[in-house]
Amino acid sequence: MAERPGGTGRKTGPDGPGPSPLKAKSDHGDRIGAGTPTEESAQERIARAEAENAALLAEKAKLTREREILQQAAKYFAGETIR
Repeated sequence: MAERPGGTGRKTGPDGPGPSPLKAKSDHGDRIGAGTPTEESAQERIARAEAENAALLAEKAKLTREREILQQAAKYFAGETIR
């Protein structure tokens, strides 16, 4: 096999292959998921669930109002096309 000019043909550097850029790291340079997972207290879980519930209720109210507006618009434009 012929060598390419200007290269050594090696795929890794002198210190070996580097860490994969596809694996996520935390701010501390640790691999995410390495070690023991942090436990979430019951109060934290409840607070997170309540916040998520409030956000979902707000989104539901917004979507309900949008649906009502679209239904009214559809009735209005359907009435204009019949005339």
